[in-house]
Amino acid sequence: MSIQIFILGTLSEEQCHPYDIKKRILKHLDQTDAKVTEGTIYYNFEVLLKKGLIEKIEIIQTDNRPDKTTYGITEKGRDALQEGIYAAFQKFTNVQSLYAALVNLDKVDLHKIAYLIEDILRKLEKRIAYIKPDRPEIEEFEVDLKDTLLLMKDHAYHSIQSDITWLQKLLHHVQSRALKK
Repeated sequence: MSIQIFILGTLSEEQCHPYDIKKRILKHLDQTDAKVTEGTIYYNFEVLLKKGLIEKIEIIQTDNRPDKTTYGITEKGRDALQEGIYAAFQKFTNVQSLYAALVNLDKVDLHKIAYLIEDILRKLEKRIAYIKPDRPEIEEFEVDLKDTLLLMKDHAYHSIQSDITWLQKLLHHVQSRALKK
């Protein structure tokens, strides 16, 4: 849904062609591991069109070139955009799963986003307490496996701690923006 959130967010600001969306995705998400092909974008446009979330606005025909279709968002699409942004936070798996939602925070209630971030932080704090590297349950394994398991736990612990630190920064950012509104 993240590509669809990005498409809906862009179309909520202006009507455009799928190729324009691809350029924006590359501009906004180029520093990430996002692998977005033209086929993926056109496929998602078709899905959104079939769901009634976007509509064809204009078909431009030029010589020696394929038709160029411009799309816009529908009211149903605006509602789906908000729901998709909230769902991205509710179904949090990692920071990258939020990227498309983050560039569209101006389209949702920031107080609700702050609450959802606080909920993510509570869940991550529980996970990090469970996998804390110095917990003794690894003692029963043989030495080689024990070392490997400790390294895996260490990686998981530091990854979650990194996400917690970043989400705390995001929470502060969202709360300060919410106060300004």
